[in-house]
Amino acid sequence: MFGRKSSTSAAEVATRSAQVVGRTVAGDRGGKVANKVTGALGLGRIEKCADPKCDCCN
Repeated sequence: MFGRKSSTSAAEVATRSAQVVGRTVAGDRGGKVANKVTGALGLGRIEKCADPKCDCCN
């Protein structure tokens, strides 16, 4: 679209957007609600890594 190459799917963009809104409004609880909603819609879920040694989220 408009000459830009993007490897991000529409489902991923929607899931990440819902996650941001949920976390902004209600913190971790909002993120859990966003995961339930996007999971029920078949868009996917975003899991937060809890391993302090892991550098995947840093």
